[in-house]
Amino acid sequence: MRCLAPLLLAPALIAACQPASSPAGDGPVLSYEDAFIMAPIGGRDVTMGGIRITVEGGDVTLTGARSDVAATVETHTMAMVNDKMTMRPVESFEIKDGETLELKRGGDHLMLFGVVPDLAAGEAANISFTFETADGETLTLEAEAEVRARGE
Repeated sequence: MRCLAPLLLAPALIAACQPASSPAGDGPVLSYEDAFIMAPIGGRDVTMGGIRITVEGGDVTLTGARSDVAATVETHTMAMVNDKMTMRPVESFEIKDGETLELKRGGDHLMLFGVVPDLAAGEAANISFTFETADGETLTLEAEAEVRARGE
């Protein structure tokens, strides 16, 4: 039975990497790369994360995110103001057809609050992103995020 485990997991992993598209199949198609969450520092229940999301076939607006390892996930901007890093939550990010939104350390990013206490580097976590199209359709992109140690 141990030999079957990788075979049984393969379809789930392949499905997790599939792009999201509109229900009718003729609208925007979303894909992602490099989804990550930083392992929380010193028992804290807050951390950050990032991802690169690309859209083809139409404009979309990222309107929300949630994760199985955090009570709340927010999208944030980062700017340097008077030589200080200033982070602010934002309601949405627009992604134009053919463009990529990059959420990363030192820039626009994800903030996760109420993170489960045992989240550790090397694990994987799910992040679900919600988008709206210009036509008002709602799309969801399911991403598997690598939990990284500080400095990775």
